[in-house]
Amino acid sequence: MTIIFHLLYFVVLWLLVFVSYGFVDANSPFPRFGEIYRLVQFARVYPTAWYVGTLIVLFVYHRYLLGLASEKKVSARFVWKIIFLTVLSLVCAFPAFSNDIFNYIATAKVTFLYKENPYVVMPIDIRNEQMLSFLHASNKVALYGPVWIAMTFIPYRLGFGNLLITLYAFKSLVAGFYLFLLWFLWKHSQQKLTNLIWFALNPLVILQTLVDGHNDVVMMFLALFAFDLLKRRRVLASAFIFVCSILIKGATVALLPVFVWIVWQQARKNDIYWNAVWRWSAVSMFVIFLLSPLREELYPWYFIWPMTFLALVPGPIVVLDGAYVLSLGLSLRIVPFLWTREWGDITPVVKKIVTVVPLFLSGSIYAILKKL
Repeated sequence: MTIIFHLLYFVVLWLLVFVSYGFVDANSPFPRFGEIYRLVQFARVYPTAWYVGTLIVLFVYHRYLLGLASEKKVSARFVWKIIFLTVLSLVCAFPAFSNDIFNYIATAKVTFLYKENPYVVMPIDIRNEQMLSFLHASNKVALYGPVWIAMTFIPYRLGFGNLLITLYAFKSLVAGFYLFLLWFLWKHSQQKLTNLIWFALNPLVILQTLVDGHNDVVMMFLALFAFDLLKRRRVLASAFIFVCSILIKGATVALLPVFVWIVWQQARKNDIYWNAVWRWSAVSMFVIFLLSPLREELYPWYFIWPMTFLALVPGPIVVLDGAYVLSLGLSLRIVPFLWTREWGDITPVVKKIVTVVPLFLSGSIYAILKKL
């Protein structure tokens, strides 16, 4: 039975890679698979059912693997193999559910090809740029910090001007930082396998990071690296890395009070209770996650911010389970769009509903069971 679960997981991943190319924009130069493209673009019920089915399998498998780890029926070496195979599989997928990675590439082109200031010049200002035919945010200046833009120099150059190779290079950069982040989580959780699995193979994390290529894991890796250096009392190096984290996309500025408190406690030669640090870091990032709709909306990948530190918190279990259920609700936010193909009309309302329904149902079940 265990082998069947593992095989089913990878079959679903490989199917995800294949179907993801059905979401290619018709105006883009990326390859399309004829029948899959037509089913995804013109038959709403199939991609919607496929996505929901994929989520169900991924969440069930994730829960199953957590159960095996808690019962010590799976080794760390095996879990790391699952993680690496997941990365190798999904780095080949097309970013089906978000266009942000194309904004990263467009900003890199403005900066490194056209030698313009990306905080002044928008992609739409560049005449005859081929990406304008399918870029969704061409009328915006760079939305990310200078450290991230500097990092994109490497994958941009490795693309050699080929958009598909450049896409894979950008995804590989993000995947690399995902693995670095997992190593730090493994290290700072005292190599607790359940903590590693809880974050590393959570469907929200792998879909938003390995499929869509969001750079949040880069920011969170640098934040955790800064805390790691601070733990070793390398204050100046830690401060530098912490500033770099903030200059990825800004959200980790919420950790500044925690960072300053640690430095102050170390200066007074007081003991640091790192479980408390992780707990307050999770709270800080959860608050800024909740405030994110003030800027645009509650994007699912923003939940990676608090999840990073929740993976280090020893409990209570109800908090981790609540975060787990919320990750399911956030992963469902794309479903209304897959069905309607409209970001307006009723879609925003349905997105809010599908986000909170899993929390409401699980909370109700928890309350009932607690009374029994």
